[in-house]
Amino acid sequence: MVRQPEGSMERIPVEDVRAFARTYRGAWPAPSFLAQLDAAELDTVATAGTVVRFARSETLIREGDDGSDVYLLLTSTAKVSARTDGGGRALLAVRVAGDAVGELAALDGAARTATVEVCGRDPLVALRLEGGAFLRTMEALPAVSLTLTASVARKLRTATRRRVDYTGSSSRVKLARVLVEMAEDYGRLSHGNSVVIGVDLTQVEWGALIGASESTAYRTMRALRELGLVDPGARRLVVRDLPGLRDVAYPASCTPPYPVS
Repeated sequence: MVRQPEGSMERIPVEDVRAFARTYRGAWPAPSFLAQLDAAELDTVATAGTVVRFARSETLIREGDDGSDVYLLLTSTAKVSARTDGGGRALLAVRVAGDAVGELAALDGAARTATVEVCGRDPLVALRLEGGAFLRTMEALPAVSLTLTASVARKLRTATRRRVDYTGSSSRVKLARVLVEMAEDYGRLSHGNSVVIGVDLTQVEWGALIGASESTAYRTMRALRELGLVDPGARRLVVRDLPGLRDVAYPASCTPPYPVS
């Protein structure tokens, strides 16, 4: 293990980084950054990086640090959090295989604005690109740079939508919206019409995504379960009735402010 300023990680010696990255291609959700690259673009991006691995609960990026490394997630799940004024932590987002993390610091040179840590049950494998190498790669590949810009815009759009949801909506509606969003972006069909959300989060962490307390998170998830919409008791959360969950998230009098897919 090699100790780094931002977290503990293991460098994985790989003879052909391009071939290594390609082996994970089919597992990345369609909306993710890496999934939108063609084979040649992925090869070029992979060549600029090194393969690293983080164990469960290890930190990739620490809030306030000056690092500019960018991590392109090949496997597992990471959660993004930031300190609150009261000394606690707010869960801001979840990133899955195929996503990029750390790109903002590479782009603007500012300190890290959030902490990113592994939250999946399995180790996280990523391509690590030093900030300068990342920028040079984006400059050399305008189409990939445009894809990255669209990815960042999508993240900002989601953050804006969440902030709007915090105002005037019940916890049930807010949680249903987050689950619909995650199911449509990261879900996979299982056992008929059920959708397994490929994100490892506890019920409390799901609640934290909507700013709910622990008791509210459990109560709200239980209400959705009793309606037959979700099953939070499995290894990963299962949406049993996605159309019904959409109806809770967006009642007839309320249409989504942005497309949810």
